[in-house]
Amino acid sequence: MKLNATTEMEPVSMPGFADLHPFVPAEDAQGYRELIGQLESWLAEATGYDRVSIQPNAGSQGELAGLLAIRGYHRANGDAGRTICLIPSSAHAPTPRRP
Repeated sequence: MKLNATTEMEPVSMPGFADLHPFVPAEDAQGYRELIGQLESWLAEATGYDRVSIQPNAGSQGELAGLLAIRGYHRANGDAGRTICLIPSSAHAPTPRRP
């Protein structure tokens, strides 16, 4: 489920928190990694799941994260042959499709 409520957008938009460059060296992002790791751990414990992933905050990235999770599930269950994803022409997508 994806919801971009104002209450969740405000904290992630705060200066000093939202300004991390995508290519920052890993050692400079240790605090972020600890914060995300702790949150994922708490959510996994609260839900009873083995692991939880903090999903991206954009439609296209969320779609990719979902597809990667599905692929990981099939591979973990020895079903690596599932390599096709059927998407109906009526599906919403972040970019328009050509007919």
